[in-house]
Amino acid sequence: MKEYLDYLSDAIVQCRISINDEGKADLVAIYANKPIEYIVNKPVEDILNKKFTDIFPVVLNSIFDWPKILSEAAMTSDHKVIEQYVNGFDKFIKFSIFGFDNDTFYVAMQDLTEKKEMKRLLLEKNREIRHLENEIKAKANIDMLTKLYNFQFINESIKSSITSYREEGISFCLLVLDIDDFKKINKIYGMNQADKIIQEVAQILRANSRRIDVAGRYGNDKFMIILNNVDIDIAKIMTEKIKKEIENYGLNFDGKLSVCGSIVEYAGETIEEFIEKSEDLTSKAQSMGKGIILS
Repeated sequence: MKEYLDYLSDAIVQCRISINDEGKADLVAIYANKPIEYIVNKPVEDILNKKFTDIFPVVLNSIFDWPKILSEAAMTSDHKVIEQYVNGFDKFIKFSIFGFDNDTFYVAMQDLTEKKEMKRLLLEKNREIRHLENEIKAKANIDMLTKLYNFQFINESIKSSITSYREEGISFCLLVLDIDDFKKINKIYGMNQADKIIQEVAQILRANSRRIDVAGRYGNDKFMIILNNVDIDIAKIMTEKIKKEIENYGLNFDGKLSVCGSIVEYAGETIEEFIEKSEDLTSKAQSMGKGIILS
């Protein structure tokens, strides 16, 4: 079988399940074909007979326990398909898990990153073309202050994610964040300082957004991130990380900065109902005090 797999264009790896001293599952690659090198950015010889967590220690801090996820998929199903963004590879991967036998199984991998990005890129280019004749191409999609996407592009992106949900069943969540006491900050420190704070918060959001997410400025001090291909539980973990970075980051501001907002998972509503639900939850969070994010 391995001789046949050597000729496939898909990346294939045969894994053996290894249990560490703490009782946690790890994976050891006992076979891999040449295309795997493109996926993992390492030569085949560098990954064979080594533990997955030793080769890719970054996964130890990931919200996804990939050795456990792949092992359980192999043991509980004859053929399981998982599509997800893998931080260790910086790629959106389609995993096909099959052939479980005596604690070993095969994983076929396809890189879908460009395919996932293409919808957003096409949407962005189409909007630029529509605005070109009015000589506002540079402003078609981007908020000039933060360099995040603007209100109009965020709306278009939500519609695109809704289409993916309805046609492919791909979950997504909408995160809304509002800077606490921003009017007070603006009044005390002035417009220039307030703009710098908005830019620095935007930078944190950009740094914590994956290539498949869409981060934008939705209002004066209001931001939105469309978290694609995640459910509400994963979105909460991602949001908590962003919230803490904003609170702990050395912003150009004397006081402590905090944000409130909401996380809502799409459940089949119209876009108007979905955004209204998100805004209502954000308003409720604001009424409860600083640093509150409701879901």
